[in-house]
Amino acid sequence: MASLRHGNAPQSPIPTFTRRAQALWGKTNEARGGGRNTPTNRWHSLIAHMVDTMEVADELWDSYFSPAFRERLAEGIPGTEHERIQVARALFRWLASLHDLGKASRFQGQSTRHGSRVNDVIALPAGPATQPHSMVSAHLMYLFTSEVGWTPRASTWVANVVGGHHGVYPRPGSVEIPLLTSEIGGTEWREVQRELFQEMTRRSGIPLDLLADHVPPIGSQVICSGAVILCDWLASNEKLFPYAGPWSDGYPAQAARIAQQTRRTMQLEAVWHPVHISDAREMYSQRFGIRTPRDTQLVAHQVASEMDQPGLVIVEAPTGEGKTEAALVTAEVIAARFGFNGLFFGLPTQATSNRIFDRVLDVWLERLPQKPPPTVGLVHGKARQYERFEDLPLGGVGDFDSASATASQWMRGGKKALLSPISVGTIDQLLFAGVSAPHVMLRHLAVANKVVVIDEVHAYDAYMSQILHRVLHWLGVHRVPVVLLSATLPAEQRSALLKAYAGKIETSVDSPGYPQLTWVAAPGQASRKESASFFNPVAGSDEAVTTIQTRTAEKTESRDVSVKVVLDPGGRNDFASVMRWIPDRGCVLILRNTVPRAQQTYQELRKHIGADEVTLLHARFTSSDRARLDNWLAAAFGPPMTDEKTGLLSENPKRPARHIVVATQVVEQSLDVDFDLLITDLAPIDLVLQRAGRLHRHQRPNPRPELLTDPTMVVMGYQEVDGLPEFPTFDDRPYLHHFLLRTMAVLRGRERVSIPDDVPILIEEVYGDRPVVPDAWAERMAAATARMQDTLAQMRREANALLLAEPDPIAPDLSELQRGTSHEADEEAAGNRLRVRSGEPSIEVILLRRVDATTAVTVSKGEQVMIPLDRTPTPEQKKAVLGQAIRLPFRMVDESRLESPPGWRNAPWCRSLRVLILSKATATVRHGARSFTYSTEMGWTD
Repeated sequence: MASLRHGNAPQSPIPTFTRRAQALWGKTNEARGGGRNTPTNRWHSLIAHMVDTMEVADELWDSYFSPAFRERLAEGIPGTEHERIQVARALFRWLASLHDLGKASRFQGQSTRHGSRVNDVIALPAGPATQPHSMVSAHLMYLFTSEVGWTPRASTWVANVVGGHHGVYPRPGSVEIPLLTSEIGGTEWREVQRELFQEMTRRSGIPLDLLADHVPPIGSQVICSGAVILCDWLASNEKLFPYAGPWSDGYPAQAARIAQQTRRTMQLEAVWHPVHISDAREMYSQRFGIRTPRDTQLVAHQVASEMDQPGLVIVEAPTGEGKTEAALVTAEVIAARFGFNGLFFGLPTQATSNRIFDRVLDVWLERLPQKPPPTVGLVHGKARQYERFEDLPLGGVGDFDSASATASQWMRGGKKALLSPISVGTIDQLLFAGVSAPHVMLRHLAVANKVVVIDEVHAYDAYMSQILHRVLHWLGVHRVPVVLLSATLPAEQRSALLKAYAGKIETSVDSPGYPQLTWVAAPGQASRKESASFFNPVAGSDEAVTTIQTRTAEKTESRDVSVKVVLDPGGRNDFASVMRWIPDRGCVLILRNTVPRAQQTYQELRKHIGADEVTLLHARFTSSDRARLDNWLAAAFGPPMTDEKTGLLSENPKRPARHIVVATQVVEQSLDVDFDLLITDLAPIDLVLQRAGRLHRHQRPNPRPELLTDPTMVVMGYQEVDGLPEFPTFDDRPYLHHFLLRTMAVLRGRERVSIPDDVPILIEEVYGDRPVVPDAWAERMAAATARMQDTLAQMRREANALLLAEPDPIAPDLSELQRGTSHEADEEAAGNRLRVRSGEPSIEVILLRRVDATTAVTVSKGEQVMIPLDRTPTPEQKKAVLGQAIRLPFRMVDESRLESPPGWRNAPWCRSLRVLILSKATATVRHGARSFTYSTEMGWTD
């Protein structure tokens, strides 16, 4: 088959469209029911929009989609590899061009000016339109493909793809049902509709006869529908394709030239071009400057180099072992070998996402040989407030000599958040691919081109894990490579992750050692050694059983941590039991399980030690204050500096001689910080070990304080009443008492924990089935276990109600996937009810302190910025306003006090913000009988 680039497929002489077809409009800026002042040339013909979308499809095929993506769309098409890819390209061009075929219908009457013009040429169908034009497109695609001999299943899948281009697929069985003549018109309208169908078929070069019974795998259908949406959005961009007015026969050549600017519109500088360096040590040296990789890192490279096909890799190793570098190397090797051109790196929190984003920019991207580097994105709710990201230049200018990283303004926001070739962000962004939400297919499209890395995979509760398992299932369906990272992973959880991705697996895997790597191939694949293409589905793959493989890495030098399990004898937050451990010198981390406990401890320490040597960090600070504290934490307690030429260490000059950080779980994960002493509340054993990773994390060039040379972890946060343990909270929050009791039981008899030797042993003791608690606790334990089972079951039920459906492997049907998802009119409401994190319902508000009736002031530390309430804040004030955002539980916020300042209602960025005005003198607000205050030292308190 000849090249299909820009309509160069073999074609007969171009016919002249009929007058009726040329009269149809596709886009107009005329408002419904009005528009008398709209210039007559401010419209775009339907034929032109179809051609535009086809040309955009060509551009994306060449410059954005990965070889793996193209192969997925070609799967199941007969012919050689080259022939299959060419047919897949034609199929994609065809579907993109016909997505708006349904506008050749009663839809034309939605424009007063242009509908009247159309009616002069061909009478509009009588009555109002009751079906969205996407549904009309679906019906017509089913009708016309059936007419040319396609099977019902083949006609249904293409109808569902075009019918879902507004983000929601047609309902089951609906595309086969004939629409009323009032919707699609009579014989004359059918002639016009058929003319458009036939002409776009001819221009696309699609061999209809070859595909008459072709039904791609469900994963291919989903990502294809996401790609059609992307084409439509770009082709509908007036800045890219200005309204051309009436159709002209010379327009296709013009559209082809315009479409070449698609990358500029997307602000896409480059996709990722990964490289597989076969020598592991050379690869770590080139990418990270690591002179002597750890064995875990070497094994990760080896596994990635030897895998026969894409799959799921789980890397389990202690904190500080270099899992981030191992993940990036693994991802690059797999991407290079199997044809992927992007990466998503997911983390638990916004703060950890920012840190990894910095490392990706400063270390990894900086050292990539590719120039220009791939376009990068930071994807979480506060990404626009992270200066490092916001200051990146925008891509798409085609400066191929540029060595600096670029970002894309266009590829931002909820629906497009993952489209940047290199994306770093919170796990939430990926979890939304597992829920039944409008435009979910766009997230599937984004990840279908990428390798997915998920850090701290042990950290997600039953609710999030249920959604994660559904996401992993779909990633396996798409055959997307996945790398999961964890310092501590119970065997049951490991097996659940593997099964979620691979489906039927040969056996569950016990830990053969630690550190270890476990991997499994994506479902339905033959060995790459047996296939000439990237992917080759196994016949009857729904019955295939996949084998799990494991490999143990050599242990690094063991590190013994002294464990002191102590009671809080004087109450739930007895300060004396903390103060006895505080040294005169050194850096101490006190980790509390709840914000109130952290605040109480901080207040007492300030009284006894002084404000200069104590800092509080938790989740209830404004965005601005939280960023300031996170940056200070990383700078003050980060690793020593290394001279790349000599390898010699020098002490971090910002590290204080003495300081106590009181924090909640926000410092628990993915932060490279190092303390001399750790005092922690009791938590489940995996989290206790994770927290221990912040203790003596680095070899320091300067000796630690004399009394802190032995790494010591003090575990408290409970007391005993009548010989039975009691916890500060009685409602299984934030941690289930079942796991706290088992953790306490296994730690009480230990004076030391050897890391990594004891890690798998402790994990299995706590999360296994063997009884470990004393007999005297049996009744307490039984009650805690019963509550745990009820809680986990409830969390799973709540998550299941939101999930994107599993595909039917026998008769895949797109219309079955988005159960209960509303169509576009209700999209915002649908999005608001979908939560991928469990926990107490909360709301984001902007905190400001009142100055007078028309003015407020920021509450965060630093220069106070005056904010007007009677007019839109300036661009300079915008940053300050967004920096005052804080997420609070609903129980702490009186919604009747939330203001939407009248002066802000004319600007899209601020008119929907919820503003909470605090008192002028004390920054306080009352809610019922309680008063709440914000301060830059304590955060939000009551």
